[in-house]
Amino acid sequence: MTTMHGGLKGPDNMHVPYAWEFATQAARETGVGVDASGIGKLARQVDDNSLWMLVGTDPVTWKAAGGGGGFEPGTRMLFQQSTAPTGWTKDASHNDKALRVVSGAVGSGGSVGFSTLFGRTATDAFTLTTAHMPSHGHSTSVRYYGGGGNAGHGVSQYSDPWLGGILSTNNAGSGGAHSHGLDMRVKYVDLIIAQKD
Repeated sequence: MTTMHGGLKGPDNMHVPYAWEFATQAARETGVGVDASGIGKLARQVDDNSLWMLVGTDPVTWKAAGGGGGFEPGTRMLFQQSTAPTGWTKDASHNDKALRVVSGAVGSGGSVGFSTLFGRTATDAFTLTTAHMPSHGHSTSVRYYGGGGNAGHGVSQYSDPWLGGILSTNNAGSGGAHSHGLDMRVKYVDLIIAQKD
C-alpha cells in the first residue's frame, strides 16, 4: 500500500518545499543544476537558512522568498553593537563621525573628528589687532605753567618750549591671546555600519 503524503513521518520522510540546496550565496548565484524548467521553484541557502525563488536563468536570478536575514546582499545598516551580526560584515572605513540626513546623493566630509569637536571646553585662542578695534581716541587734561599763553587752551598756545609737541596717554595691554569657555561634550550612542554578505 502506498503511503499517503499526510502519513509521512520522521526527518527522512518530510516533504521538502525547495527544489535545490546550496551551501552559500556564491554557490546559489552560480546556479549549478538550475534551468528554465525550475522558474518559480525554491532553493534553500544553508549558511543563513534562507529561501530563494528562481525568477530567471539568463542570467540566473533569484528573489528572496523567506528565512535568513531578509535583506539583499550589499544592504547596509546601522547596529548598536560592537560586532556585526551573523551574515553581515562590519565596515570600519568610517570612524568617529556624526550622521547627517540628506535628500540627495549620500557622501561624507568634514575635517574634525566627532570626539575632538565635541570634546572641546574652550574656543580657539585669538589675538586682537588694531584692525579688530573700533576707531577711538583718548583725551587728557594737562595743567601747565608758563608765560605767553592762556591756561586751558590747546597745545599750540603753550609758550614754554618744554611743553611743546604731541601729548598722548600711555599704552596699556600685552597683546596676548584669549579664549572663551565652551562645552560641546554632547551625549552620544556608538553605532557600527555593517553590510549584508
